[in-house]
Amino acid sequence: MDFLLQGIPEVASFQVFLMLSLGLVVGIVIGSIPGLNVPLAVAIALPITFTVEPIAGLAMLVGIYKGGTYGGSLTAVLINVPGTPAAAATAIDGNELTRQGKAGKALKMSLYASVIAEFVSDIALIAFAVPMAVFALRIGPPESFSLGIFALTLVGVLSQGNMVKGLIAAAMGLFLSTFGVDPLSGEFRLTFGVRQLSGGWSFIALVIGVFAIAEALSILETSLTRLKRKGPLRLSDPEHCLDRDDWRRSLPVIGRSSIIGVFIGAIPGLGSAVSAYLNYGLSRSLSREPERFGKGAIEGVAAAEAGNNAVTSSTFVPLLTLGIPGDVITAIMLGAFIAHGLIPGPALFEQQGAFVAGFFLMIVMASALHLVIARLGMYAFIQTARVSNPVLFPAVLVLGVTGIFVSTSSYFDVYVMVGFGVMGYLMNRFGFPIAPLLIGFILGPLIEVGLRQAAIMGRGDLTIFLTRPISAIFLACALLTILVVGWREYADRQKRTDRQKEEPQI
Repeated sequence: MDFLLQGIPEVASFQVFLMLSLGLVVGIVIGSIPGLNVPLAVAIALPITFTVEPIAGLAMLVGIYKGGTYGGSLTAVLINVPGTPAAAATAIDGNELTRQGKAGKALKMSLYASVIAEFVSDIALIAFAVPMAVFALRIGPPESFSLGIFALTLVGVLSQGNMVKGLIAAAMGLFLSTFGVDPLSGEFRLTFGVRQLSGGWSFIALVIGVFAIAEALSILETSLTRLKRKGPLRLSDPEHCLDRDDWRRSLPVIGRSSIIGVFIGAIPGLGSAVSAYLNYGLSRSLSREPERFGKGAIEGVAAAEAGNNAVTSSTFVPLLTLGIPGDVITAIMLGAFIAHGLIPGPALFEQQGAFVAGFFLMIVMASALHLVIARLGMYAFIQTARVSNPVLFPAVLVLGVTGIFVSTSSYFDVYVMVGFGVMGYLMNRFGFPIAPLLIGFILGPLIEVGLRQAAIMGRGDLTIFLTRPISAIFLACALLTILVVGWREYADRQKRTDRQKEEPQI
């Protein structure tokens, strides 16, 4: 506590408050616009931070980070178009609640789960930064591979009742992740002479395509429009309010997802999308009513958003303690530290103790302001639920195309987005789930690189995955998940068979 008191003079200024508030507003808006992403916003804002005090400049970047990570859930819930890749998990149940006329309930849970997870992550950063950094250093290629396999087994959880199609979708995602430059040898593969494919398929183009474009095509096919409700939509209406049962279902999920997300954030290279899907899948597999997920389960929104936002503070653990960025965003922020003469690492705590304490306090302030600003702006966002689809989706498509072009400066990625949109439409049309496709695409590089590097470390001896304790634990969890999912599939099949036998024959 005495250590944190040193930081009060660092953050007790109007400039810090203003820059933090501005960053949160910009982050929420940028995160909610499909195609625009948080790293892009942080990179654009980076030069601005050089003209103010170090703590104020970093406050703006932290605000963009936290606001943008949450902002993707807004469009995911309201129009089934995730503003960020990690928010795709939120859309599974969040948009279903919107279709049921409970958009406010989903948005409130998304915000509260996000902020609670951020506070948990803030506390973990302050209290356990050094031990968590030591833990993160123990995660090598074998552990990364085993974690990827464990996360991949959750495809079975998300595809329960439609296992074959779910596995096919996951296999498609894994295959798409192999395009581009070989991560170890540097050779081109599956590029077919197309220069733009050297970096692989754009994940942003994939997400916008399979959600926004596919949704627009489905609307064109069915000629459905969203009718406006008479009178304003009020967040105080009963259907938009969280009740005691919602909290009873969600609080344990938020707690578990926050803790898991904190550890995932502390491991460099994983990120919020892995955390969101991993926690969503775990929550479904551990639920007593897994059949509710995908049909508007409020705890599904809580799991995805808590897992998503829990990484926002813990990613600073390896940066502050070891000087190793935890993800792309903290890598950009490393430039802000260096520009202000602050070199992250053990020496930073000794030489700039007051600044580090101020940074910790500013992180907590960001979470508190996040709650206030996002709650005040929620009414404006919920009004999009009243806009008819013929007006809404052309605007979404324009924003998507603009966002893709701004972030990649490539017409090729615009065409890729359209192509993935057609693929997403066909997958929806024939009953193939989208979530396994995204999981496979995210986990593909993690699994491939982990496997190949571990094989090099063990000189071809694959028992390295079992002799390292953390890796063995992840593989054991994967095996347990497969057994549980298999048993549930078998039990469901037996129930259907028994039901058919009991039906009277005519």
